[in-house]
This record gives sequence, structure tokens and C-alpha cells, in this order.
Amino acid sequence: MKQNIILIYLAAIFLVSCSKNNYIIGGTVSKTNKVNETTFQFLQSFDATKETAHLIERAGLTDEVNKEVTIVAPNNYAVNRYLRRVNNQRLRLDPKSAPYTMDSIPVETLQQLKMYIVDGKYWSANIPKDGIILPTHEPGDTIMLYVAESNSEPGAAWDGSGVPGWGYQYSNFMQSKPQKVYVHFKRGANWEMSPQDRLSLGYDDPECDQVYEMYLSDVITTTGIVHVIYSGDYDYSDHYYYHTLFFYGTRADDLL
Repeated sequence: MKQNIILIYLAAIFLVSCSKNNYIIGGTVSKTNKVNETTFQFLQSFDATKETAHLIERAGLTDEVNKEVTIVAPNNYAVNRYLRRVNNQRLRLDPKSAPYTMDSIPVETLQQLKMYIVDGKYWSANIPKDGIILPTHEPGDTIMLYVAESNSEPGAAWDGSGVPGWGYQYSNFMQSKPQKVYVHFKRGANWEMSPQDRLSLGYDDPECDQVYEMYLSDVITTTGIVHVIYSGDYDYSDHYYYHTLFFYGTRADDLL
């Protein structure tokens, strides 16, 4: 399973790191990173975001994501981690609690999906060198998009000795390190710009900013731009770089 995840992610990297004549979208080689689909159609057809598309549709936000916007989409793992956390909390209170599913999420709660949408089209070719801060469609919410060089894939980077960067490294088999799109979610009154600032505050703190690299970047649809957040595998372990839909719960809720 781990190997499959790495291969899929490598395909996503080529979307931003290969020559302009070589793109891979969803494992299919293409001469362009453009798709002949609306943003919603792409999210609905791409395996990693089908569950997210279902929630967007339930929330009544299909038209909103099909405007001239950029969506930084959570993928299926983020949705499933959200459901796991909700179910674990419910089971602690009542072991006979009925399963909480995607269709159990109230439409009002699903309006928080607006936190992943910004006006305009932003991808690696036009994101400023120092990044750009943007208001989302969720009132009062702000994110930063930026592009940075990386030498490792998040999950595999911790393999082996458990030290970041000692595992899977792009420099071992690529001539140049890929430039990846990142999203920085501002979650409190202040920006925690460095990993040290976030670690000091505590990643489970609701005020702590969260930063993620992309599983897939720079898909140009007929209506906007799609990026998909890296969310790891089903186990999640204790890694903070695995996103949870709406940042719901804490690591303690990953286990019953």
C-alpha cells in the first residue's frame, strides 16, 4: 500500500517538475496540465477526491467551485480521518452508537468547505516567489499559497530511522529537486510562519496554523485551478502532515 501511495504521489510531482511537454494527471500522460472538465467534474472523476466532490454537492457548492476560483481540495483520506474521529468520539460516549457517515454530516457543517476556496486562478507558474495571502470564501478565513523546493515525499521521509529526510529522497534519483505547491492555513489571531513556532504552540492547538504540501498540483480546468492536499494513508500514525477535514479533533481521536 505504501509503495502505491508513493508512486501516485510521484505522478503528481511530475505535474509541476517535468518539462512543459510532460504532465501526468491521475496517472495518465498528457502534453498539458489542462483538462476538458469543470472543476467539479474533475474532483468527481479523480479517484482521490470523489468523496470530497460528494460533500461539495451535498453542501450545494457545486456552482461556487465552478466559478473562476482555485480550490485547495482535501482528499478522500482527509474525509475519512474526519469520520474516524467523529465516530471514535461517539463510540466513547456510547459503544452502540450508529455509524456516522458522509451523509450524516449536516449541510450547515459542510459550508466549512468554503475554507478551501479562493477567488482567482493560482498555480505554480503565477504564485509569487514569496507566496501570496488570500481570503477564502469562508468569512474571516485566510490562507497562504507558496511554492518551495522539496527533497522528500511526506510519508516516506520518516521511514527507516524515523528521522525526517533519511528515507525517501528525490535527489537520489532526480537531477533536480521538484518545486511543490504548499498551502498554509491561518487558524488563529497570528501567523505561525516557522515549524518551530507551530511546534511550540502545539499542533493540536486550535490556534495553531497548519501547512501542507500538495498531493496533486496545478490542474487547470475549464473554470479554475485544482490543487489536492497530501493526506497520507489510512493509518495516519501520529504525523501532523496528514490533513483532517475542517481540522476536526486531535490525534487522540484517531484511536478509540
